[in-house]
Amino acid sequence: MRKFITPLIMVMIIPCLAGCWNRVEVNDIAIVTAIGLDRMENGDIRLSLQIGIPANLGPIGAGGGNKGGKGTFVISETGETIADAYRKLQEKIARRIFFSHSRVLIIGEKLARNGVSQIIDFFPRYKEPRMNSFIMFTKGQASELLRSKSKLENVSSEETRELNKLNVGLKVSIKGFWEMMLAEGINPTAPAVNLKYLEVKNKSESKTEHSPSEKTQSIVGAAVFKKDKLVGWMNEAETRGILWLRNTLEAGVITVNIPKKRGGGKISAKIISTKTDINPKFQGGQLTIEVNTRSEMIVVESTSKMNLTKTKMIEILQSKLEEDIRNKIQLALDKAQKQFHSDIFGFGRAVYQTYPKVWNRKYKKRWDEEFPKLNVTIKPKVEVKRIGLTIETK
Repeated sequence: MRKFITPLIMVMIIPCLAGCWNRVEVNDIAIVTAIGLDRMENGDIRLSLQIGIPANLGPIGAGGGNKGGKGTFVISETGETIADAYRKLQEKIARRIFFSHSRVLIIGEKLARNGVSQIIDFFPRYKEPRMNSFIMFTKGQASELLRSKSKLENVSSEETRELNKLNVGLKVSIKGFWEMMLAEGINPTAPAVNLKYLEVKNKSESKTEHSPSEKTQSIVGAAVFKKDKLVGWMNEAETRGILWLRNTLEAGVITVNIPKKRGGGKISAKIISTKTDINPKFQGGQLTIEVNTRSEMIVVESTSKMNLTKTKMIEILQSKLEEDIRNKIQLALDKAQKQFHSDIFGFGRAVYQTYPKVWNRKYKKRWDEEFPKLNVTIKPKVEVKRIGLTIETK
């Protein structure tokens, strides 16, 4: 009897393994490479999608794709919600919209200032968009950035993604931004992106107008939030302070001016490693924050006559580098405390981790009032590891 049961079971199982009943062919989908969100004048949301053109998305070069054609096109639609706009978009494109390859989410300023919690809610709920996609904000319209032409890649969003990976500024995913919105003791921040001219011109050259094709996407600072609403922007220098305070600085160059009596000129040092610790303390019953940063650097350029082979001169250089770090951190701190009243550095989270009972009893419900008057001490420490090849300047 058992000899007949086994073949019977196999006959019943084989049809179930014949294929994927819900498979979707590549030729039937429109692959989204980037998403843009803007707020219209009537309050509706504009959903813009950068869609890849399969025939033009091969490698650049001989035998590859993109034979003189664009790699993508942009399509948009409006709606009361993202889902509503998405439904309308699907009605005017012949393939099923496929979000899983989206690399970047860009949100315009007007929409961000009205709050983004309900907007971003779409992404963890809908199954396709990647939560590890980079999120960025722009002072203009997100759709304009999606329409910008790529220079090195077939797809401009790929250039944006690679720019984020280079750690030239803040690097925040949709998931990371979502977690900051939900967490206690920290407010969200994300990269600010805009279009900038590829070339910088002198005043005498500026009479010649740039063409739109001469612009490229560039990270220009940071967007600062209080809860889920955009409250302002920080420039590149201030953003460096955010990176120091959040212990996310991975690379960079610091250039300092050397006093004339020490040799004059400028010296540039490259950061090879850095670590920041945020230590909450109580002094005289008052909460204070001590920020300790430790960095290792190497000299990469010098126009100074300073003799870096002498220990005393190295100590002076280290002191100048520490002063620059302190100033950058103070710039970001002052703006966050005095202008935005937003703890984007996670000081509150550090207080909770160190003094959980005190946080829950005293600070949890009133951190927005406590943060602006918080006393913060900044203590940078720099060690110059190498000075490179030196040439005596007379």
